[in-house]
Amino acid sequence: MIAAEEYGRALYALAQAEGEDVLASYLQTLEQVDALFKEQPSYKKLLDTPAIPTEEKLGLIDEAFGGCETNILNFIKILCEKHALFRLHDCVRAYRKLYREEHAITEASCITAHPMTEAQTEALKQRLCAVTGKQVILTCRVDPALIGGIVLLVDGKQLDGSVRARLDTFRQGLAETIV
Repeated sequence: MIAAEEYGRALYALAQAEGEDVLASYLQTLEQVDALFKEQPSYKKLLDTPAIPTEEKLGLIDEAFGGCETNILNFIKILCEKHALFRLHDCVRAYRKLYREEHAITEASCITAHPMTEAQTEALKQRLCAVTGKQVILTCRVDPALIGGIVLLVDGKQLDGSVRARLDTFRQGLAETIV
C-alpha cells in the first residue's frame, strides 16, 4: 500500500524543481489523467490485472499517455507497478492541495435556494477573495429546501445564512421555552 500524500508530495517536488509553469502544467495533466481513469474504470482495472504481464501494462500506459510529461508518465507507471493505480485520485488531490496552498488558492461553495445571476456570483467571489486574502474557486449549487438565503463553505467552515437554518433555530428556541 502506498502513501498517496507522500507520492503526491514527491511529484510536486519534482515539478517545483523544474519551474513555476511546470507546477501548473503537471496539475492540469494530472487532473486530465484522473478524469480519464474516472470515466474509464475498466481501463484502470485492466492495468491492475495480475494476469497481464507488467511489461504489457507499461506498454499500454505508453500508448495511452505517451503525450504526457515524462515525470507524469513515469509516475503512472510506478503506480501501475505497485498495483496502486486506484490511489491515483488521492495522489492528485495531495498534489492539488500543495499547489493551492503555495499559490494562495482556496475552494468555496455556495448553496442557494434559487440560482444566482452571474453578477451575484462574481460579487460573492470577489467578496470571498477580499475576506480570505486568497484567490477563490467558487462552485454554486441550488437547493430549494433552503427556502432563501445562502450557505457558504469556505476553508472548512460553514456559514449558514439560510431561511431554513433560521427557522430551525427559531423552532428549537420555541421547543426549549417553558410556557
